[in-house]
Amino acid sequence: MYHVLARTHRLRDLCGALICLLFSLACPAQASINGNAPASANKSLIITGASYAQEWKTPALPGYTVINMASCGLITSEVRARFERDVIELKPDTVLIWGHSNDVVRSEPQDMTSTKKKAQENYEAMIEQARAAGITPILATDLTIPIPDTMKEKVLSFIGNVRGKTDYRVEKNTEIKALNAWLREYAKTHNVKLLDLERALASGNGTRKVEYTRKDNSHITAAGYEAITKYVVSQMT
Repeated sequence: MYHVLARTHRLRDLCGALICLLFSLACPAQASINGNAPASANKSLIITGASYAQEWKTPALPGYTVINMASCGLITSEVRARFERDVIELKPDTVLIWGHSNDVVRSEPQDMTSTKKKAQENYEAMIEQARAAGITPILATDLTIPIPDTMKEKVLSFIGNVRGKTDYRVEKNTEIKALNAWLREYAKTHNVKLLDLERALASGNGTRKVEYTRKDNSHITAAGYEAITKYVVSQMT
């Protein structure tokens, strides 16, 4: 009787081992669920920011699984207010923070100094929050408003200067670029990776290429996003 039971137990153990083996072969992703991800697994990257970032959707970035949590119309204070929910709680490996143009566009000239200071504080707070949570932060410079390099634009600019009036686009671009310059210096000083989107889409006249801008003179065309993705891939690989 003892031998019969022993053989029965051995047969049951053998069947159990075979079932486990078959299950493991059928479910190769189980290792990553248990926290032992294979070395080749992609890192997770969250994009946060406003409409420019939102409309980039989930670009194909080698080595990353992208989640886009950006939302149209946000300023940096609102991105910061959502940072815990949109980024920290999801525990990504990396977060890309993109966007301060709404801060600038919505600010009155007399408030611009305080607006830029607040945007800087928001960036700093999000970088610190990400690093405290073990998340690698990446910063991105923002895009300028395009100004076509045409004779008509040059004439209008000359007339405006004679009359002592500053072009709205020039006024806003000056402040967007000032914050971009601050981001470059901050990233360099604090060892944060920076994606210089302003320069990646530059036309050569100090503003964004017209062909990368939709008819609203703000949002990005498909060609613009293709250029952004190509540039970012070159910087991330």
